[in-house]
Amino acid sequence: MMIEPILYDQARERIESDGLTPDLQTKMALLLSGTKSGNAAYHSWVQWMPRLDIAQQYAFTQYSRELEAISLLLRTTKWSTNPTLLFRSHQIIAPLAMAWSQILLLPLGPALNPDAAFRGLALGHAQLARIRLAPVIPDSADPLDPFIVALRRIEQENARMLQLQIRLLKAMTTDLPLDERESEVVGYQDIVDGVFSEFLTWLAAN
Repeated sequence: MMIEPILYDQARERIESDGLTPDLQTKMALLLSGTKSGNAAYHSWVQWMPRLDIAQQYAFTQYSRELEAISLLLRTTKWSTNPTLLFRSHQIIAPLAMAWSQILLLPLGPALNPDAAFRGLALGHAQLARIRLAPVIPDSADPLDPFIVALRRIEQENARMLQLQIRLLKAMTTDLPLDERESEVVGYQDIVDGVFSEFLTWLAAN
C-alpha cells in the first residue's frame, strides 16, 4: 500500500491550526521513539561482540544513532499528561512491534541467523524510508523551536542511516532466494505504510 498524500495535508493543517501542542508533540514523539526502539533492539546485539568487523561497526553506529534520537526526543518534547495517547500509540505501533519481535525471536537471533539479520535490515530500511514527519511541519512553525530542531536533526540522521542500511542490505549474505527477499522488503514496506497512514490520521484527528 501507499501513504495517501492527503493524510500529510490533513496532519499539516491540524498543526498549522492548533500549533505544536503538547498532545501533538507527544503523538509524534511516541511514534518515533517506538519505531526507533525496535531498530535499536535489533542492532543492540553488536555491543556484546569482542571484536567488530566493518559491517558490525556499521551496526553499532545505527544502534548509537537510534539511542541518540530517542534521548533527544525525551529532552525536547513537551509531553502531554493525557494517558490515552500512550495507549493509542501502542495500538498503532503494534504491527511494527510484532514484526520486530518475530525477527528477534528467530532461532539464534540476528547475530548468528543471516535470515533474521536480513529481515531486520529490511524492516529498518522501510521505517527509515517511509516514516517522515518533516512534510507535516507547516512553514509557519518556528524553526528554532527545540522540538522542530530535534525532528529535523532526526530526519537528517535518518537519511544517513538509510544509505547505510542500503549498503548493508546489498552486502548481506543470506540463503533466502531473491524473490523471497524482494517479497520481504515489500511486505515490510506495506506494514510501515499501514502504521504511518493510521498515525497521520490520528495526528490530524481532534
